[in-house]
Amino acid sequence: MANYQKEVLTLLASDVFTQLLTSKNLQIAQLNAAISLLIKSRIPFNLEYSPGTRRLAASAQLKIFITPSINLDFIISIGEGGGVFSTI
Repeated sequence: MANYQKEVLTLLASDVFTQLLTSKNLQIAQLNAAISLLIKSRIPFNLEYSPGTRRLAASAQLKIFITPSINLDFIISIGEGGGVFSTI
């Protein structure tokens, strides 16, 4: 296994990523911590954010590039869907 693959596995096993991936409600601080770790480790990634609509909940997609043919994709739900009056 290449050194960068070991780094990715170590990173994914870290508290930051396990909390991020097992948390029912995403904390923005958790996502920021994961991004910081990816940048520090010089691991390429993409992050896409969808603010959501009345039909779809807000979400983020984190794509981590392992090799040219291997990617890890995480879809992270940020909030519940709902209308304008969902808090009433």
